[in-house]
Amino acid sequence: MAARLGNFIIFLILSIITLGIYPLFFFVTRQQETVALLTEIRDELKKSN
Repeated sequence: MAARLGNFIIFLILSIITLGIYPLFFFVTRQQETVALLTEIRDELKKSN
């Protein structure tokens, strides 16, 4: 019983860490995509002028 409880507590801790990291990962990748898109738009505007 104690081993199962220990495994469950480890599972909870890892779940909290994972759910805490995912929003940061999502934000960073979203910013990278935005910067890449804006750079592409800038380059196209320079090319057309």
